[in-house]
Amino acid sequence: MLIHGIDPARVAAAVFDLGGVFLAGGVESVRAFGERYGLAPDAWDAIRSELFNDLGIWSAVERGERQLDDFVARLRELVAGHGGSVADADARNFMGNTGEKAAQRLRHEIVAATARLHARMPTALLTNNIPEWRESWRSLLDLDALFDVVIDSSEVGTRKPEPAIYELTRVRLGLPHEALFFVDDLGVNLKPARTLGWQTLRYDDTARVLEVLDAIAAVKLERRER
Repeated sequence: MLIHGIDPARVAAAVFDLGGVFLAGGVESVRAFGERYGLAPDAWDAIRSELFNDLGIWSAVERGERQLDDFVARLRELVAGHGGSVADADARNFMGNTGEKAAQRLRHEIVAATARLHARMPTALLTNNIPEWRESWRSLLDLDALFDVVIDSSEVGTRKPEPAIYELTRVRLGLPHEALFFVDDLGVNLKPARTLGWQTLRYDDTARVLEVLDAIAAVKLERRER
């Protein structure tokens, strides 16, 4: 039986994004950044278009090819060019991924559901991230208790939605693409996985995601008890 388009019986391993799944915000935090610093919507849209496209500086930082300092300098330069001003510390934490803000965004119900799944099947974390934030986000989650595999884009040199990172995830889990299930808040990150045969679910409603995760866990438990 399908649950929100997902066949729990096909799932042999579950893969999760970090920001936007375990941490509320993500894309919303980026979209709201310009308004917080007095930029007109069209100005912030233009800045985002330069910084965050697949060939932009942020993508290079997430692949470990550039440093956060490079991004921060360019962000501050572009904001100033549109008549705004942002402090260095605020530019470094533009997504709220470090410090107390990050801890306040943690979705504990998703952590608990992932722990239930991890007890019954392999699980993986697949995150676009940067070295400078690694210590902070890793301190929020007991990675060993939640995941068998952790893939950080800045450690492996490729990022979502580049096909190589999905193949790497499959290899490390040791399963065929068709056996994998993936939750991410961005459709652009889900599309390549779906093309490879993964079942995918966009995180746009917590109750819906929890229903699917619990259905997968229940099927796995039922099979064990037979």
